[in-house]
Amino acid sequence: MSGQASAQADAPAEAKPDAPAGNWKIAAGPGVYVAPDFPGSRHALVYPIVYQDIDYAGRFFSRGFDFLGAYLLNNDVWQVGADFQLDPTWRRARDDARLNGLGDVQMTVRARAFAQAQISFVTLSADLAQDIGGQKQGLIANGDVLFSLPAGKWLFTMGPGVTWGNGQYMRTFFGVNAQQSRDSGLPVYSVGAGLREWHANAIVSYDISRRWSALGAVTFARLRGDAGASPITERRQQWTAMGALTYRFR
Repeated sequence: MSGQASAQADAPAEAKPDAPAGNWKIAAGPGVYVAPDFPGSRHALVYPIVYQDIDYAGRFFSRGFDFLGAYLLNNDVWQVGADFQLDPTWRRARDDARLNGLGDVQMTVRARAFAQAQISFVTLSADLAQDIGGQKQGLIANGDVLFSLPAGKWLFTMGPGVTWGNGQYMRTFFGVNAQQSRDSGLPVYSVGAGLREWHANAIVSYDISRRWSALGAVTFARLRGDAGASPITERRQQWTAMGALTYRFR
């Protein structure tokens, strides 16, 4: 997940002149999420999601995997705030024979702080997200540069970014300790904090009507450093994608 979900959730939004009046703005609908089976896997998981985009008075929000958040600052240039984020990244030994003996890693909830600045068609975005679910997924940081191009009812957004992981995160997903080595047959592999990946985001949204909208996002990432060289990693190239069709209730 890492930077991909954040970039998708924090993509610059164009104001809709026919948006409903009032403090509440609520949109939701069915979607699909595609992600690697585990970080470094050559296989992908596909599963349905419910995508929501909820805002109250420009101060509180729930959007995608960021299910409960608040803005400290929210204006035409700056968005600064914090939220709780569902991180669906996991790893299950039964899904791949190579993982036997490494132990399972469950999905978790993160506390995230973020800041982004939008200057003309360029958005600079950064966030820190700490595992608070007790799943040893540690701290990750993302930095992204996004370029937006509105075209009628379309909004195209794309740009590069990087993801960094602290020592606990890197050890959980890419390290192999002595006990895991004995149980799995993989060589001992020590890792530390560092750059996990660089990635490129592509996001497109389309206003089908006043009430209906469609959203699609694709992220291509390449694992770097300790993450890319880990004996757990099967493929350095990683793809994540999401699509949703939403109905605006108000």
